Amino acid sequence: MFGNVKVNYNPCKSKVALERTAHYILGKLPQQIKDGVIKTAPNLYWGINCDRDNFPRDAMMTRKLFGKRNSGNANLSYQISISFSPEDRDKLTNEEVFRIAKDFAEKFFQGYEVLFAVHIDKPHPHAHFLIGNCHTETGKAFRRNERDLYNMCEYLGEQCQKRGLTHSMREEYYNHDLDDSPDKETLAEKQMKAKGKETFKDELREVIRIECADPNNKTLEDVVNALMKHYHVECRVKGNTISYRHPNYTDKSGKLVSVRGSKLGDKYTVKGINYELGKNQRGREADRAEAFTAANTRTAVIINSAGGRGDIGENRQDNITRNDSSVQSGKPSTTSGTGRTQDGKQIRSTGDTGATTNGIQAGDSTGTDTSAGDRQHQGESTSTVRSLGSEHSECQSGREGPSDGIGSSGDVRSFEDLFREYEQRNGTPERKRKPQPEPARDVRKNRRKRNEPGGR
Repeated sequence: MFGNVKVNYNPCKSKVALERTAHYILGKLPQQIKDGVIKTAPNLYWGINCDRDNFPRDAMMTRKLFGKRNSGNANLSYQISISFSPEDRDKLTNEEVFRIAKDFAEKFFQGYEVLFAVHIDKPHPHAHFLIGNCHTETGKAFRRNERDLYNMCEYLGEQCQKRGLTHSMREEYYNHDLDDSPDKETLAEKQMKAKGKETFKDELREVIRIECADPNNKTLEDVVNALMKHYHVECRVKGNTISYRHPNYTDKSGKLVSVRGSKLGDKYTVKGINYELGKNQRGREADRAEAFTAANTRTAVIINSAGGRGDIGENRQDNITRNDSSVQSGKPSTTSGTGRTQDGKQIRSTGDTGATTNGIQAGDSTGTDTSAGDRQHQGESTSTVRSLGSEHSECQSGREGPSDGIGSSGDVRSFEDLFREYEQRNGTPERKRKPQPEPARDVRKNRRKRNEPGGR
């Protein structure tokens, strides 16, 4: 089991940013004081290897003692936070969160200046850590790798398990969300974008996104080969690091410039590209599964709608057998079609079999007493049945194999043809829109200047 550890990948790079972050953790920002926001309490924040109320001063002084830079691109401090589920609030007090945070800091930030505070302004209990980037004894910078983050999450998960915080544990290891990861832009890039210009890094980001979205590229090697083939972008992969070389961008000496994927953004690293490829692959598989389900649904609808037609062959065979027995016995036979209400579809099915006609003829030949009016009525109904049932004779012939020999195997048609004919007979024809004429092109007349000879 693992706990929820969150890393802020934007370190403090100036003294102002360091002071502002420390004041935010302690709830001492002017806006927080004005709004009456209470972030923490005096007994819920602490400092390790530093004064808890003067963390920025102590961190800057330690860096100065070891000759570290305090301006420019130097990372002065890092931010990490731990949090718990609001559903475990009744099992966890603020003092217990403070003890967990203190043990966490002493275990993983040994020798560094650390300011941490438990925040009480949100429904979920959480604590923030501000770690100085200079060891108090050796002067080394604070480093964290994938294994360190794994150990942090595992340790927090063990603490949650001991206290029965079931909602604050998860089965997956920490992994920051790459979908919401922004592109890393330098100040020069932002200034060029403000002027409406596009940088060579933007061009690299665009072509990488295009190749990652291509369904033909399924691995990192495919993306690298496609970038070289389509855009002449050279890629160099070494372990978990990838760099890109723009084919047209050079430095002052005329050499092509390479840039690492981590400088473009987390999405353009080896891990980010593999993540995008896996996400796109899962999306395509989900689309195929959805399309397959929709196709099966349409097939089932077609089969269900054609179920009445499938019963025609069985009813026809039963009616013919009954009529043959009635002819031999000398008694008239009455067909009931499919046994449902006598609507148009059932009339067509009975007319297709021809059982009613056979029954009438059998009754006349055996001398059954039938009036002339009944004969006339039955004759009219027989002709109506034949006319309505003729349109289904070709559908049944060759597919059901009727014993009366009607139709042939060459007249078999698919369901699509039958439903297309049905829509042509009963559907509303679509109106064909006339193509709109193309707009006239602007014609510019060459006007001569008046001062030129021959001008008007």
